[in-house]
Amino acid sequence: MVKIYSLVFVNLCYNSHIMNMHKILANAVVLTGFIAVPFIPFVILGQTTFFPYIVGKNFAFRIVVEIMLSAWIVLAFIDPVYRPKINYLLGAFVAFIGIITLAAIFGENPTKSFWSNFERMEGVVTYFHLFAYFIVASTVLTARDFWRPYLNFHLFAGVIMALYALSQLSGAAVGFRVDGRLGNSSYLGIYAFFNIFLAVFFMVRESFTTSGERVRIVIYGSIALLQTVVLFYTGTRGAILGLIVGAGLATILVAIFETKKKMLRVGAVGVLVSLVIIVGGFIAVRDSAFVKDTPLLARFSEISISNFSKNARVMVWGMAYEGFKERPLLGWGMENFNYVFNKYYDPNMWGQEQWFDRAHNVFFDWLIAGGLPALLAYLSLFACAVYCIWRRADELTVLEKSVLTGLLGGYFFQNLFVFDNITSLIYFGTILAYIESMSRHKAEADSKSKAESKMPANKLKAGEEDLTFIVSGGAFILALVLIYTVNYNGFKQNTTLIRAMTERGGDGPLYNLGLFKDAIAYNSFGTAETREQLSSFSINAFDQTKGISDTQKQFIALAKSELEKHAFELPKDARYQLFAGSYFAKLGDVEKGLVYLNKALELSPTKQTMLFELGAAYYSGYKDMVKTEEMFKRAYELAPEYEQAEKFYLQILTANGKKAEAEKILKARPIPNVKL
Repeated sequence: MVKIYSLVFVNLCYNSHIMNMHKILANAVVLTGFIAVPFIPFVILGQTTFFPYIVGKNFAFRIVVEIMLSAWIVLAFIDPVYRPKINYLLGAFVAFIGIITLAAIFGENPTKSFWSNFERMEGVVTYFHLFAYFIVASTVLTARDFWRPYLNFHLFAGVIMALYALSQLSGAAVGFRVDGRLGNSSYLGIYAFFNIFLAVFFMVRESFTTSGERVRIVIYGSIALLQTVVLFYTGTRGAILGLIVGAGLATILVAIFETKKKMLRVGAVGVLVSLVIIVGGFIAVRDSAFVKDTPLLARFSEISISNFSKNARVMVWGMAYEGFKERPLLGWGMENFNYVFNKYYDPNMWGQEQWFDRAHNVFFDWLIAGGLPALLAYLSLFACAVYCIWRRADELTVLEKSVLTGLLGGYFFQNLFVFDNITSLIYFGTILAYIESMSRHKAEADSKSKAESKMPANKLKAGEEDLTFIVSGGAFILALVLIYTVNYNGFKQNTTLIRAMTERGGDGPLYNLGLFKDAIAYNSFGTAETREQLSSFSINAFDQTKGISDTQKQFIALAKSELEKHAFELPKDARYQLFAGSYFAKLGDVEKGLVYLNKALELSPTKQTMLFELGAAYYSGYKDMVKTEEMFKRAYELAPEYEQAEKFYLQILTANGKKAEAEKILKARPIPNVKL
């Protein structure tokens, strides 16, 4: 960090004859942002936020980028060198942003498409920020020639993260999956993946000519090894397979295109053969006791083509494909996979999470978010990046190009099994910006830079000085406006919600009721979560043996009102129809509850959860044994192997005097501990 600041200071002083105070300050602001970005993955807001591992990082990234963008506007106004150049990669990114924005506007839930929720905090707004980050990085770091220090700073932060992650192994049982400061092993897995390839990329850029270069090779090699160990202990199969695929792709490219250095080609072939032997050897011993008794290795031994169709991810992909076929042009809008999941729910998913909001496959996610145009635009980012690496980055060797391509290939492959998060998006945006910076014609950039550096200092005219002040002042105001409008209400709603759920005030539960009201009043993208937590709190936070107090009645009245509002605002969202229906049914208003529950079943006709709730409502509210049996029978027939569904069905058959039918089912598939 000190080195980067020193470089900036020397450059600014040397070029002070062509720079004014506005430019100096703007550069300092942007530079500070670049120093902050590598440490965003470390941000955790502890017990003060709902989803602390997600919310803090995302708000931090948004605020940092908003400040950087505002300062960049000043730089771009003063000096043309900071302005983006039209190229394939920039065009692909613009097209991608345009398509997902259009898809969000015409999607099922535009508000959620733009703002997401506290659990993910993605949405179109995050990609706006990612694009802004891409613009600032590709221009400022290129103009100042700070790409190497910046990427090395990422590696430095990565080492700290890796050491922290390995410290989690202390005292833990064998097979413990580390997650660092990211709160999710899969997130740390892709974080380590990017650091491995960055370290290898810088390592292959060195030679053994000087002692300094040899030292750097050892350092970069050690970083790559350290991150590989971390990746292993995350147990993240997608990222580890991505590493193998990326390394294999890189070695194949070297073996094919390296024509000048035969030793490199031989080495590449050797590495490729080694990878094949390692993978083949593991497959050969996958059923051994050693592998089965090692939890992390056992996770990989479970990968099998034979049970591929029964895999939860594969079933979800099938639902996603059905959703894509229904809306192939603009999809459903970002963050709206839940509509597809509910509508095309596979009843064989009964043993899994009931509210998937991702397809666990980035490419299917984009098909749902924006249809075929969004997927093609996303793929074009990779295609244009590879094109720029091999056709525009003349300063890179074949080996360096191969490593970068391997990085993109491995990341592409692991995206087949997971979804992105803010950490992986920051790295992806950084790599794209770096590739874009190299795609410019070096000769043109050099000649332009030399010409500009030799230009005599021109004193600004009075009008131009005034305009510069206006732009700088406007940029400062823009930063404040963005920070407030994009972040304030959402952040306050988040912190107020967690306070409503956890704090205890002098007024007792009434204090929490006031906080829930405050959280709802912020009317931000966490309102749905606030309403859900309110409904749960209104029932579970009170001692039911003492009856319903006046305070609880106030909670219930507020929860009823808010759940009805949400069900009305999102009439096609089965989740909120179910929540409203279940809540009213539990409180005794079965008639109103059945209205919402039947709507939920209409929206998600093959999900057993809907049928269970309906059956319970018919039984508790009206003792309607016929309708109860009908609901439980439908749930059972959707997936007879679902033990819970079978249990409910057997119980209602027995209650209805149909023991013979119940015994027939038991004989076909007996279940222990089922009481008739």
